[in-house]
Order: sequence, then C-alpha cells, then structure tokens
Amino acid sequence: MKENDTLAISFIGQFIHLGHTMKNTTTTAESPVHFSSTTEVGRIQEYLFHYSEINIDIPGTLEVTFPRIGYLVLYVMSGDTFVQRFLNYHQSPSLLNRFYINGLFSEGSLAIQQSGRGGGYAVKVHPVIGYYLLKFPLSKLTNQQVLLGEALAEEGKLLRELEADLLLHPFENMYFQQFFEKILPDKSTYQNDPIYHAVNTIIERKGKIAVTELSKEFSMSERTLRRQFLLKVGLSPQAYAKIWQVQHVMELLLGNPTSSLDNIAYDAGYYDVAHLSRDFRNKVSFTPSELHERRNGLNEHYLKSPSSFK
Repeated sequence: MKENDTLAISFIGQFIHLGHTMKNTTTTAESPVHFSSTTEVGRIQEYLFHYSEINIDIPGTLEVTFPRIGYLVLYVMSGDTFVQRFLNYHQSPSLLNRFYINGLFSEGSLAIQQSGRGGGYAVKVHPVIGYYLLKFPLSKLTNQQVLLGEALAEEGKLLRELEADLLLHPFENMYFQQFFEKILPDKSTYQNDPIYHAVNTIIERKGKIAVTELSKEFSMSERTLRRQFLLKVGLSPQAYAKIWQVQHVMELLLGNPTSSLDNIAYDAGYYDVAHLSRDFRNKVSFTPSELHERRNGLNEHYLKSPSSFK
C-alpha cells in the first residue's frame, strides 16, 4: 500500500487491530484531572486508519483550548456523567453516543468546557475527503459541529438507528462497519482532484506558499482556486495556509523552548516577530509566551495524533 493510500477513518467495526502507536496520561496536582489516550491503527478493506481512544475523569469543570488544525474531526463520546460543550460553537453541547463531525474554524482557537467521567474516539479527516464523504460544500461546516447522521440525510438513516442502541464499543458492531463502508468515497474520486493535492502541498510546505504560486502549480486561476477551496475545504487557500503556518510556529515553540522568537519567525516564514505575534494572537487566541502555560495532555495529543491522510 502506498503512503497516499493511508486513510484514517475511525468508528468502523470488525476491524483488524494493528497495534497502538502512542500513549499519554496526565494528572495535575492543582486540579485532579486524569487524561489518558492511545492512538490505534486498524484496517477495513483497502483502507488503513488511525483513531484516538480517549478517557477523561474531571472532578470539577475544565476549559481546554484547542489550536486550529487543518483537518475535520470526526468523534463520538460516551459516559454516564460526561458533559462537553463548545464555548465558541454557539455554546452547543455534544450529545453522548452520537457521531459528530467538526468543520475547520476560521478564527481563534476552539474552546471546550468538559466535566465528569467519559471516553470516546476521534479521528482527523482530510478536508477534501470529508467533502466527498459529506457531499455538500464545506463552507457550510466552517465554525460549527454537526451530527454526522443528520448531515448525511438519507445515507445517515442507518447511523441514526445504530446510535439509538449504542451500548457497545462501535468497533464490535458489524453494522457500523457496513455504514462506513457505504459512505467511504472511492479513492480515485479525491486522488484525481487537484484541490486534494493542493491541500497536501500546503501541508507539506507548512503553509509557506503564496496563492499565486499555488494557482500556477495546479494550472488554475486564483479565482478558481479560491472557489474550489471554499467548496471542498471550507476556507480560502490563503486562510487554510495560515492554519499550517501558525501550527508550524507552535511546533517550533514547543520543540525549541530556548530558541528566540526571531529564529522561530524566520524558520516559519515570517518577516519579523511582530507579524508572527499578531497572527498568533488572532489565530490562537493567546500570545506565543503563553503557549507553554496552556499546554495539557489533551490538546498535545490532539496536535500530535496522526493525520487522516498523508
């Protein structure tokens, strides 16, 4: 199997387990929060997928900040006492035992409030693959979470029925496998789409590419490129590239704590520290110097977990 054939699609039952690749446990003295996670690998038909299995125990209430990423997130949570609410998604709570998909968010970080004990599964999905899976413009998904069963309308009927009786691990249910087999897009559909490859180019170059260069590389006008990105990614190519440039800054800050902001700005493709700091405040919602203070096991796992498609 080629590396470009590695699709991380989660929540599919009857999978072939290939082993976990990462474990993480966090407990803080100030707030006795327990968090553990593993990143697992499974297979269904020709698809290889990674998924994160997460367990959380929060005695009080915890607010977690998730920096923006360039992937859609597909997830399901469960637990007798677990409550999760997206503070900047119109205060919308996440229903338990329901599959959600989150779109890209255009400004700031994703703020989540959590309490209680629970667990769940999550996977990062390449936006263009998400477009072919959902079959509607991803601009409609920007800055919000939607129930997957409702977003898929008629195709989601089986999922809605399964969710009503979701008592077991979804991987143990052959009907979940049948559902996801049905909605998976054919690989040739997105592999023949230039926007899929344009997204991968932005990812590979860590956002350091101009829209004019990108449009020339894929032989289309800037206007066409922008229209196609809004349709299949949810953001303009410039806004999408900025996500990856800022994420690269975070990686450099966390990986090189003694490096100066001048060096990090240069490595990330910024003219100077002022431009880096402005972007960081606008896109991450806090300053570069606050990154280490706000790091925790949950969002570090969120950033480091394998992407859906490489």
